Amino acid sequence: MKRYNLIFIFILSLLPLHRAVAIHEKILIINSNAQILKYQRAQQAIEKKDIYEITLIDLANNKWSDKTINSHIQQTDVIYCIGSLAYQFVVQQNIDKPMVYSDIINSRRLPYRKNTYGIATELPAGMSLHMYRYIFPSLKKLGILYNPNQNQEWIHEATKTAKDIGYDIISQAITDDDHLEHSLPALFAKVDALWIISDSSIASQKNVANAFSQSKIMEKPIFSYDPFYIKLGALLVISADKPAISRQVTYLIDEILRGQIPHQKTSAPAISTHIILNMKALEQYPHLEFNSKSLDTINHIIE
Repeated sequence: MKRYNLIFIFILSLLPLHRAVAIHEKILIINSNAQILKYQRAQQAIEKKDIYEITLIDLANNKWSDKTINSHIQQTDVIYCIGSLAYQFVVQQNIDKPMVYSDIINSRRLPYRKNTYGIATELPAGMSLHMYRYIFPSLKKLGILYNPNQNQEWIHEATKTAKDIGYDIISQAITDDDHLEHSLPALFAKVDALWIISDSSIASQKNVANAFSQSKIMEKPIFSYDPFYIKLGALLVISADKPAISRQVTYLIDEILRGQIPHQKTSAPAISTHIILNMKALEQYPHLEFNSKSLDTINHIIE
């Protein structure tokens, strides 16, 4: 009996030691701008993991010199980059440390390193398309503006998926802001709605303003992937569930710290959506058939 008691005491004595080892695993969070709410929430989700030693760097705060940041990078086990500015900053340092990223619009456009892993912001096209069809069953033609250097492959797959669902996607490749401005009237004339996808070339303030201005003129709605567009007048936003993405980021970091190599460089967000319907905007499109039964699937209604 004494022997078993001694073994039990020995095992218990190891538990605090295990905790001490875990807490010395260092996570460096580099945030593009911690004042932006979605970046702030992404940061807070990792801060809750109190078993790690976490250092926070906000690139929007001028107190951080490149030398200080590089010193922290050298001492960390995993770097977590929130937003594209943080990602690009770390890539430019050319330091061989595992890196995880999130909250980057169209991450496909960015350079990849060997040990870089992340969670995409965008849902698979098919998921959004099925929801569009369910909520607005009379829609037949969706317009998309895109930069071919960023989204050519995505457009090809989305077009193929749309045909299977019964949609026609009319896509317009854009080379510059002037090209976009002149292409909008013709594109709106051909479609039932404009789908603003995750494409940094289209997301500039000028381009977005032009798209919404033309939407009003042509009386055609806009769908998108980010709640930000609801404030501008988008009719429907279907986005990835942010808490689910934060859980995926946490899992990626844990996986790397255990010495495992993630299966994918960029993982799709978890199959969980947040749907916002702008009822105010819907009143502007009386010709648009709305499926009232779809209200049960909508998370947030703007009235």
